[in-house]
Amino acid sequence: ALELVRSARLGIPYLVLHPGSHQGSGEKIGLRRIAQGIDQALARAEVPDIQVLLETTAGAGTQLGYRLEHLRDIIGSSRSGDRLGVCLDTSHVFAAGYDLSRVEAYEDFFGSFDRLISLNRLKVVHANDSKTSLGGKADRHEQIGLGRLGVQTFKRLLGDPRLSGRPFILETPKGKEGDLSWDEINIQKLKQLREGPQPGAAVPH
Repeated sequence: ALELVRSARLGIPYLVLHPGSHQGSGEKIGLRRIAQGIDQALARAEVPDIQVLLETTAGAGTQLGYRLEHLRDIIGSSRSGDRLGVCLDTSHVFAAGYDLSRVEAYEDFFGSFDRLISLNRLKVVHANDSKTSLGGKADRHEQIGLGRLGVQTFKRLLGDPRLSGRPFILETPKGKEGDLSWDEINIQKLKQLREGPQPGAAVPH
């Protein structure tokens, strides 16, 4: 509830959270408990303009939120379903087994997302490449284009009209490469992928 109040004070429209884990109670009970917890937090905070975004997870251990059906069920069980949306983490969904790197599987994923949840609920994208192999269920982010998703996946995401207007937020590892920080390098790559390379600019790999 406190984070919701802080978001309201800062004028932030969304609060992104990981759904959590069932810790041995089983998925069905765990999903219901998450929905109840969100309802309680929203009721206590009394900040009607803030929307809670459930972040897709990698699926390690008893973690929930790694299947689209989990997010659908949390939203459907919540009394505050109209205030719930989704934050898509590209690294997490790949680690969870959704292969965004292949065109056919990419289209299947977004088709399923729209059918199960509605793309209108997808509000934010966490843009991260993945060190983890497909379905590996480990949360290990990589620099854009240097992981298993690859540059073409991000080009596809940035050019997808279904994601138009959504903010893309980096959560890639920190550090430097030469004189530039990895954040600067990754932002430059994403801009080039979205707009096309500028004259004299190196094409990202």
